[in-house]
Amino acid sequence: MPRHRVVVTGAGVLCPLGSTVDELWRGLVAGRSGIAPLTRFDAGRFSARHAGEVDDSVVTFAPGPLRFETGRMSAFARYALFAADRALEDSGLHGVTEPGADGGAARRGYPPGGGVYLGVAMGGLPSIEAGVLRQERQGVRRTSPFLIPSLIPNMAASVIALRHGIEEEQVTVAGACASGSQAIGQAMRAIRSGRCAWAVAGGAEAVITPITYSGFQAMRVLSRHDDPQSTPRPFDRSRDGIVVGEGAAVFVLEERAHAKARGAVIHGELTGFDANSGGDDLTGISARHVTRCMSGALADAGVQPAAIDCVFAQASGMVQGDAAELEALRALTEDTGHRPVITSIKGHLGYTFAANGPLNLAGALMALRHQAVPPTLHLKETDPEFVKADIAREVREREIRRCLINAFGFGGINAGLVVSRP
Repeated sequence: MPRHRVVVTGAGVLCPLGSTVDELWRGLVAGRSGIAPLTRFDAGRFSARHAGEVDDSVVTFAPGPLRFETGRMSAFARYALFAADRALEDSGLHGVTEPGADGGAARRGYPPGGGVYLGVAMGGLPSIEAGVLRQERQGVRRTSPFLIPSLIPNMAASVIALRHGIEEEQVTVAGACASGSQAIGQAMRAIRSGRCAWAVAGGAEAVITPITYSGFQAMRVLSRHDDPQSTPRPFDRSRDGIVVGEGAAVFVLEERAHAKARGAVIHGELTGFDANSGGDDLTGISARHVTRCMSGALADAGVQPAAIDCVFAQASGMVQGDAAELEALRALTEDTGHRPVITSIKGHLGYTFAANGPLNLAGALMALRHQAVPPTLHLKETDPEFVKADIAREVREREIRRCLINAFGFGGINAGLVVSRP
C-alpha cells in the first residue's frame, strides 16, 4: 500500500532564545546563549547555578476555553499550549466554522481528521514538589484542587485538544529525552497510514526546580563551569555535563495532498523516522544502538548516509554521551567518504529534555529554509578522537537538502528523524 507523504505546515516554539521560530533562528546563527544565572529558586546550595529559562511574561493566552484552568497548570502544559497556538496559527489551518451554542457567534474550527501527539518526560515535577511542600507546611486542606490535573503528563496534549476542539486521537509519549521526537514520529506514522489527515505534534518540558537539580547533581551530570555564557560545551574537550533548560516546540504535520489542496505553505517534509531500544546501562548512550537507530531513520526515508547534509545532534555536553554519538555517526558514514556537518544547539538553549528533538527540528527547518547550519556554541577544542567529525564552529552556508535529527533518553531510548527540503 502506498504511504502518504507528511509535511510540516506550522511551527511554534518557546525557548530561552525567544518565543518565535524566527527568534530562535536569529539567536542560533548569532551564537547567542540563552543560559543565565537561575532565577526560579535560590541555587546557592547547588554546585550548578545556571539554566536556560523561558521568559514567562510572553506566555499569554487569548480568551477562550480553559483559559482559567490553563493559568493554573504546570509550566510544561502552558508552554506546550503556547507553542501549539503559534503552530496552528502559522499553518493557516483555521477556516472551518461551526455555529456557536444556542445560536451564538460562530467559532473558528479545524478540519476533521486531526490528532494531538505530545512528548513529555518529567511533566509536572515542579507541581509535585510544590504540592508536597505545601501539604507538609500548611496541612492537607491547603492542597490545590488543580494539583493533580496540573502534574499528569497527558495534560499538555489535553489542553491543546480541549481548547482547540480537536476530537481525534490524543497521545502522550513518555520516552525520557526522546519523547518529543517519538511523538512526532508517531504522528508521522498516523498520517502516512491514512489514519489522520493532520496532527499537532511536538514536545514540552519545564523542570527547573530544586528536586531536578538535587537529583542530577547526585548523578554528577550537571555542568559546573562558572560562566553561564560558556557552558554547556557540546563536543568540547572540557565538557563536563548539561545545563538544565526548558521550553516547547510544536508543529502542524499534514498529509501533503491535503496541504497542497488548501494552498498551505510547506516548511519541510518529514521523510524518515525510527526508534529503538538498547544501551549498556540505565543512563548511558550506546553507539551501536544509536547507529542502528540512525540507519533505520535513513532507510525509512529511502536514502543512504551520503544523502544527509546536516546532523542536529543530541550532544548535550556529557562526556560519554557526546563521544558515543560521534562514534555512532562515524560508524554510519565511514564507508561513504561523506562527512555531514554536525551541530548542537544545547549551548544556546540548555538541555530541554522532551523538547530536545522538537527544538532541533525547528532549527533544522530553518536551516533548510536559509541553507545554513548554525554553530555549536562554546566549542573551543575538541577531543583528539573527534578530529574526523565535521563539527560546525561557525555559521556554515551550504546546500542543505536533508537533516538528520537525533534524540536519546535514559533507559536506552533512541529516536531519529529525517526532514527534507520541500
